[in-house]
Amino acid sequence: MGKELKRMKYFDGLFLKAEDYKQDKEYLRRIQGFHNRYLHTWGIVCGLEVKPVIDSSMEVVVTEGVALDLINNGTYGSGIEESTSRQIIIYEGHPDNPLDLSDYPAEENIYIFVSYCEVEADRDNDKGQGQEIHLWERGKIIHTNKKPENCKENIILARIVPKRIEKKIKNSDGSIGTYYEVVVDSTCIFEDDSDGTPLRVYAGPYAKVLNLKQFIFKLGEDLEKMPYISSIPQEDKITVKQLDINSKYVKFNGNVDVVNDLSFEGKLIHKKDGVVMDEFLTEESFLQVNSKNDDCPELWELRDGGIEVFRGGPEVAPDARIVWSEGDRLWKAGLGNDLYPIAYGTEWERLSNKDMKYFVDDKHGHSKLFSQSKGTMLSVNAAGDMSATANLVLPQKDISFLSSVLSWYGNGKPFTNIDVDGPVLTGKTGGFLGTSEDGQKSVLSWKNNGNVGIGTIYPSDTLEVCGSTRVLGGLNPIRFTSQWTAFPDITTNQAEICNDTTKYKALMIVGNQSAGQGRKVSIWDRLDVNGILSINGNMQISKGLTLSSGAGNNGVIFPSNPGGGSQDSAWIKYYPKYGEACTLEIGTSNDSNDNICILTPSNVGVGTYTPMDKLDVVGTTRFLSGLNPIRFTAKWSGFPDTGSRNAEICNDTYDYKTLMIVGNRSSGQGRKVSIWDRLDVNGPLKATGNIQARGAIIPGVGNCSIKGIMFERPKNTDDAAWIRYYSDTLRGGGENMTLEIGISNDSNIETYSQTYFVSTCPWNVTNGCGYWKTVTNTIIGNKGDRIRLRASGGTYVEGNFYYTSTKEVKENIKKLSKGKVKSTIEQLDPVEFNFKGDRKRRTIGFIAEDVPDILASSDKKAISPMEILTVLVGEVKEQENLIKNLKKKVAALQE
Repeated sequence: MGKELKRMKYFDGLFLKAEDYKQDKEYLRRIQGFHNRYLHTWGIVCGLEVKPVIDSSMEVVVTEGVALDLINNGTYGSGIEESTSRQIIIYEGHPDNPLDLSDYPAEENIYIFVSYCEVEADRDNDKGQGQEIHLWERGKIIHTNKKPENCKENIILARIVPKRIEKKIKNSDGSIGTYYEVVVDSTCIFEDDSDGTPLRVYAGPYAKVLNLKQFIFKLGEDLEKMPYISSIPQEDKITVKQLDINSKYVKFNGNVDVVNDLSFEGKLIHKKDGVVMDEFLTEESFLQVNSKNDDCPELWELRDGGIEVFRGGPEVAPDARIVWSEGDRLWKAGLGNDLYPIAYGTEWERLSNKDMKYFVDDKHGHSKLFSQSKGTMLSVNAAGDMSATANLVLPQKDISFLSSVLSWYGNGKPFTNIDVDGPVLTGKTGGFLGTSEDGQKSVLSWKNNGNVGIGTIYPSDTLEVCGSTRVLGGLNPIRFTSQWTAFPDITTNQAEICNDTTKYKALMIVGNQSAGQGRKVSIWDRLDVNGILSINGNMQISKGLTLSSGAGNNGVIFPSNPGGGSQDSAWIKYYPKYGEACTLEIGTSNDSNDNICILTPSNVGVGTYTPMDKLDVVGTTRFLSGLNPIRFTAKWSGFPDTGSRNAEICNDTYDYKTLMIVGNRSSGQGRKVSIWDRLDVNGPLKATGNIQARGAIIPGVGNCSIKGIMFERPKNTDDAAWIRYYSDTLRGGGENMTLEIGISNDSNIETYSQTYFVSTCPWNVTNGCGYWKTVTNTIIGNKGDRIRLRASGGTYVEGNFYYTSTKEVKENIKKLSKGKVKSTIEQLDPVEFNFKGDRKRRTIGFIAEDVPDILASSDKKAISPMEILTVLVGEVKEQENLIKNLKKKVAALQE
């Protein structure tokens, strides 16, 4: 902390000096500094935003706000340093505002920052013996092209990069000239450095940046074992930006979203309500093994991977595994390292080998086929011989006496004059393949007419299938169904043809998803539709779509009544209105709340191929036609004057050269525009007519040209007039407010010259010797800028009324002579009168035309009370002197 803390101990009779009060003040400042330093750190507390000044090309202003700095108070004792934070306050009307950046070139970095500053103020001859008695902690606003080295003492607010813009000017010969100007606007002000490092550092409980070396959760007295969150890199990760959470257990009660990689050391255990679950659940996701590491992509390569079930370890029972073998490019399964391809045939026999004790159960290793009614139907002995009790003949025998047999044919033994190298299943007039569990059921049947049935015993076609059918199974399967089953949604290579009569009531042809574009069906070469083509999704056409034209049943006609009801319809038609004048019609009916919407993430253009905004219309535009039309134009068209309900918004660059908003005339008050609730004008507001306000006019507070009320300057002059309300820094600032009514720039001081001949001859001679002399005289005339107050009921001042009377604005000062006082008073004739229009109240005063010139204005229309008061004071003092002398004489006579 630094040096010790001491404060004053007060008691009766204590003798104090200035240093004692300084020590108490220093104590309070150190306590406040410690509070700021250790509880709020350093940086911006609030406000202090940098904004461009309106109507100025190279000026910016820093808004009011507060910041805290961090400084070293010195070293005390055994090398202990004490640091503290001071408050930097920038208030409205700060003397450093606005900042003039006109000396900087374009594209150069300018850093705006504030620092602590205190200056002596308020010199007092009585209290301070001519010294300043206050310290003004005003703060300081600084701008430079070099970033401050100590950002804790100099709080950076923004970085400004002026830009150069091209401007055009019309020359006297009518040609257009070009020049460049360096300006600063809102796009030139940045809150980060050129390398992306944030410049604005915030302090306090609302800080955007909180600098903590470590955030510790205190659960006991042993800090070394406390769980904590730290952002300090480990020694082996000194260049890595990371957040370390050091705790034995970390529990998240809500969802945890991991944007990038999730790495962990140890086991991944799925729990619910504190109980370990027997399944690891994922939601519509794949569990990917051997993913690429974006940080080290060169480490990735093709390798084996899979899943395994722990069964006790190699000494007890090897793990059950399903593994992808990259070398063999197939899946394998087994126990431990004894893996076999997942397939049928000899590989499956290895998996189901009882001697290996793999996957042994009652469903594998069969040697007999059974029938519930006749017992064993087909059996295989240990030698591999197979026998059957039904009409199964192997090898081929004479089957002429059998109505249906299964025979084996070979070379030289044709069946129906066709060489068949394999088995043949025959029936007398037909045949079946079926099942017998829970009653006999036909699976496959055939007739002697060549028809084959699946699921039916009376096939009516060459192939008749009763039930869903799948073709190209194992490749790219196509399923035929009578009710939609969503077969294409199971994997990406499946398709479905469904003759649905339940929900969709249509023949559905649904394609596969292998293209990555969702379910897709492609018609090659040509598609003719002799009827209505109804599309429930999007229609993408690589070439043109040619529709029939005409006002009747042509174009695009959408399905009727999509929301129920009746007579609702929508259409797009193209037809000739008259002659070659054709119309593209987009319409809806029949309800008043039926809408037409254009929804696009990009822009819509009317009359242009390259729309630059959400809606870009080339040419005039009219809205609310038939009701109260509003017309948008590029040149004033007088549209509101053609009908009392018409209005126009015109971006005129021809005659008026402004954005014109012209209202309708329906109120009978001429063209009228009303702004409801609120109008914010970020710039000058110019009214060529009267401004009528039913509420208060609230201008900005401050002593600058953009605050208060500014009157329009006369053309080609530097004259100005204003009314301002501000905190008066000349009287200490703060709540010492001043309402200033001002005017400039012409004075009522007039000069005139007189020329006359000065003779140098000792005698009177015509055209004698001498010279002409010109004398210039200065008088207070009737010209210049002035402020005139007119009030029929009088002007009241509650409080003091001051005239500017300092010596700083006066010269040729001398005492008023007694003779001039007397002559001036003698010329004053008080009168009684009433003002015209006010006969009820009589008043007294003087007539300006009758008073001496020194007491009246140059036009003899007004008088100056200060001058009248001056001569009266002179006369009173003279009377006082006379009274004193008379008193002395009376006293002498009385003696």
